[in-house]
Amino acid sequence: MENTEKYRGTTSELDSEAIQKLYYEYQMTNQEIADMTWSTKANVNKVLIHGIKHYTSWFMEMLSEDDEKIFRKMLMYHKFSYWNEKQQRRYLIKNSRDGKICLIYFDEKCVKCMFDEFVPEDLKTLSIVEKMNIYNEMDYEVLKCSERDSILKKECILLNGDSKQLFKKAAHKRNMKGKEYAQFLGFESCLTEKDSIRDSRIIKFFEEHMVDGVVQLSSSPENQWIRNYAHRCGMHLDEFLDFYGYKKSRRADEYVSENKNIKYKKELSKYIIEPPNIVYFSSQDKIYQTIYNVAKLNEMSIDEYILSLGYVRSKKSNTIKELTEEIDEIIDLEEQEIRKKEISENKIERNHKLIDKLKRAYDYECQLCSNEQRMPIEKQDGTKYVEVHHIKNLSEEYDEEGTLDKKGYSRPGFFGSINHYDANGKK
Repeated sequence: MENTEKYRGTTSELDSEAIQKLYYEYQMTNQEIADMTWSTKANVNKVLIHGIKHYTSWFMEMLSEDDEKIFRKMLMYHKFSYWNEKQQRRYLIKNSRDGKICLIYFDEKCVKCMFDEFVPEDLKTLSIVEKMNIYNEMDYEVLKCSERDSILKKECILLNGDSKQLFKKAAHKRNMKGKEYAQFLGFESCLTEKDSIRDSRIIKFFEEHMVDGVVQLSSSPENQWIRNYAHRCGMHLDEFLDFYGYKKSRRADEYVSENKNIKYKKELSKYIIEPPNIVYFSSQDKIYQTIYNVAKLNEMSIDEYILSLGYVRSKKSNTIKELTEEIDEIIDLEEQEIRKKEISENKIERNHKLIDKLKRAYDYECQLCSNEQRMPIEKQDGTKYVEVHHIKNLSEEYDEEGTLDKKGYSRPGFFGSINHYDANGKK
């Protein structure tokens, strides 16, 4: 007790029944019980083990008006201990594992306990509402130093550096895992700084894209995450917006803002190979991935989207002459860099630089298939999966005249082709 002597109890003045209920039901330690009296832990242990025949009862069934007011304030403000200077009396609230409460006060004259079965109904209800019947001081400390956020409108506890350690400690004390302890505190789960896609970020994102009361989203790659997240949640973007109480702009059904279209149109002008509007770029050029993403979002092919911007996409480089010159350059490179290795026979080392150039030169199109036969496999980056093969071995014994047609290009000692493969590895 503070500023006063402890209750000068003797063993015969301890209540064996009350002590056993406090210890076994209300999780009160023998040291806490000893602190309420002049007794030692040894005396408390003796009572717990053997009991006593004669004792002074600690049980009480009624509260004074002043005592009831004090306990009510303690429940409302989540205080488990309160020292009343005027009365020189200590007030305690203890709870059990099954959600019961015990109201205790003691001074130099006596110890009194009101167990759950005698607690007034209004105080019992208040304890349930405020969770004082199940929480402890550490639980309230976790709640106090933590933030709140939500995932799909389900409230979660957000842990920062300080609260994260306290949260782990409190969960460990209750022998619970993180999510289990979060749910014990009344949340769906626990979040940390790593959980970046939270409702607060989504709402902020929508607010930043509000125009005249509706959300306008461009097809810019930096906005793709919100569409992906909505899809993972099993919703179309319209449904996702509606879920959070927002509406999509009706004048932007393709989700492409006019400003972005102007930007892409200007960028495509750099790739004009034949005035006024014939453009060419390979799948390796930087603009390809951007145009591919925009077209896919609008359920259009690359050619269709480019046409909507006023351009026509050429499948080949500027002219056949330029293509021939590029192939000549490739073959010259092959002749310069090819090396023979002597093992048990002469083998030709694959020239990967040549392979890459051939793929680009033929725009990743199969040179052996007709248009009706082609069944290309499209990779995630939008390019088609093709392979380059030496149909004839490079050998000095060949000395044929090369020809250039739609299927391939040959020179003395070399013939190459680009083939598509299906999912089973067949041409």
